[in-house]
Amino acid sequence: MADACYLALRLTGWLAVTLACVAALWLLFFVALGDFGFSATVQQLDNFASRYVAADGARQDRFRLFFWLASAALFAGVGFFRRHSLRGLGKPAIQQSKETDHG
Repeated sequence: MADACYLALRLTGWLAVTLACVAALWLLFFVALGDFGFSATVQQLDNFASRYVAADGARQDRFRLFFWLASAALFAGVGFFRRHSLRGLGKPAIQQSKETDHG
């Protein structure tokens, strides 16, 4: 049971950090569109949001599909570069002691 909990916690942590990196990359994209300034970034987000709301349903659906496909590609890319942190995932949570009991 301890090994299953250890595996679940490590995998959950890896997924959470990878998803946070994807969100940070989206934020960096909008900040770069705003020339790395706060007011320009907020203006870019306002422009984006107003165009999204004004679009018809089919165009919004296409955008959502593009967003999720791009997010999946970013997740795969970040996951590729973070794959080294998954090494040893199947090892037991409690290592066997190499000391002998001389009792």
